[in-house]
Amino acid sequence: MATPHVAVERRQLEGVVKCQTHLFEKLVPLLERLGPLVDHPNLMGEHALDSIGNYIDESKFDECRARLVSGAGMQLEYKIRKFDVLQCEVADALPPAKRRQCVAVRGCNEVARRLDPDERGTAEIVATFPGGGTLAVRKQRVPERMVVVLTSVKKKKKVLDADLPPEDAPKLKALFDEAAKGERQALFVPRTTSRYVSLEKHSYWELPAWYTEAVATVAQDVFRLHVLVSSTSVRLSRALFLDRVTAHRLNSGAPDTHKTLVKGILHRTSGGCACTLHRSAAPAEKFQRLEVCMEFCGAPIIDGKCSRHWNTNGTLPQSGRFPGTCMHGLKVDFRCAHEHAAGVRGGLRLPLKTDDEKMDIAFAKSYVTDVAACASRLMTVAAEEDKDLQLDMDATLAGLADARLRRNHMGEHMMQHDKTAVRMLRDRSTINKQGRFAGRVPAVCQAILKTHKHLFRVKE
Repeated sequence: MATPHVAVERRQLEGVVKCQTHLFEKLVPLLERLGPLVDHPNLMGEHALDSIGNYIDESKFDECRARLVSGAGMQLEYKIRKFDVLQCEVADALPPAKRRQCVAVRGCNEVARRLDPDERGTAEIVATFPGGGTLAVRKQRVPERMVVVLTSVKKKKKVLDADLPPEDAPKLKALFDEAAKGERQALFVPRTTSRYVSLEKHSYWELPAWYTEAVATVAQDVFRLHVLVSSTSVRLSRALFLDRVTAHRLNSGAPDTHKTLVKGILHRTSGGCACTLHRSAAPAEKFQRLEVCMEFCGAPIIDGKCSRHWNTNGTLPQSGRFPGTCMHGLKVDFRCAHEHAAGVRGGLRLPLKTDDEKMDIAFAKSYVTDVAACASRLMTVAAEEDKDLQLDMDATLAGLADARLRRNHMGEHMMQHDKTAVRMLRDRSTINKQGRFAGRVPAVCQAILKTHKHLFRVKE
């Protein structure tokens, strides 16, 4: 199975050169010549049914065409393509080797496939419209061939491909030569600090990519959630991609209900509704997303006391590596979230525990506590302290890797357990009240209960 991943920003994928808008003066005449060659004689015409604007935004097609002609409000960039951005559904149909080249693109239903060496190096000029639609002109080895890829605001693609007359080939070459002379932009670097987001009804912290990677590591290496998401597909083995992690301080209501919620949201490429693995049918409400969540008290410990659990006997639970936060009531669960119905969110909630005596993952309890407590610290420390927290988290994950190695929780041994669990989940296998698989199954299948039992439905 794949290692954990974090969805990347689109701006991380390739270097960008920012072009001057006067380049539209060279682009538009070429589009006018292209139109009749692809059976769109009015491609750049006003009020036309085959107007180029219809492939960007049908509701504002004349406005889109006008922006392309004038360059007003447009963004123009020159790129050397190293990735091909695809809808998740399109990527699912790729051969396995090409699917493994894909990484999730943050905040959307898309993945980026790294191009093979013989595919790379193709330049493209990308014009971005205010509504999010794009027009890309891709450079070809045949100098007179012009390929234009139109992507609408609804992410629908339209390709226009034709050979220009020989006299227009130098104009196409000049377009790319001029674009390459633009201002080279610095490569985008993912944010390494937490960000506070204040909204009208609620606020939350958006946690950095390195912390998202830590949550993905726990989700995969401890709780084996990549097995669960792979089981949601009939034939596909899915990687575990987290789109983002957010932290919420829930202070409404009575003081004894206050808590911290850390929510890891899986990217859409990791799979869809998982409810049918534990239910006979999916909820009627629309599927929203898959989540891995951690809940705990989260109040600061001052002089050995917590404002919520001040009368608790004994020492308050806290992280050894990220102390100072009350970790009372820590619980982790996997959620298949659906739209609200009658005030209640539908879907599946699957507890993920490290204190089951019959399982062999109790060793990870302190590491899971460390990961959860770090989120609470990221909600309170100054930005310059986040780097120290990152180094401490690296040490936590290194300790987790060592602990897994000592218990033979990695390598070919665990991969075979994962494959067995995927097959049994797809077959809707269940566990009886005695904690064994229902029915007659080979001994090797019973062995996976030590590491994968929490993923299966318990038969009443």
